[in-house]
Amino acid sequence: MRVLSDAKGLPLLVDVSAGNTRDGERLKPVVEGHQTRHDPHRDRHFKPRRLHADKAYDHADLRKG
Repeated sequence: MRVLSDAKGLPLLVDVSAGNTRDGERLKPVVEGHQTRHDPHRDRHFKPRRLHADKAYDHADLRKG
């Protein structure tokens, strides 16, 4: 299980998969599945500028984006 949260720890998205799934394999789908915040007054979408994760997600291909 993976939880995507904001800077204050508020859960934004929960991803549940099989127990033997590598964390790195699920990072991109979880981040892509997160809806960006929308400001209706300015008609803009806000995307996260940074991503903090533990060492299980430290792979060269994931760092590329």
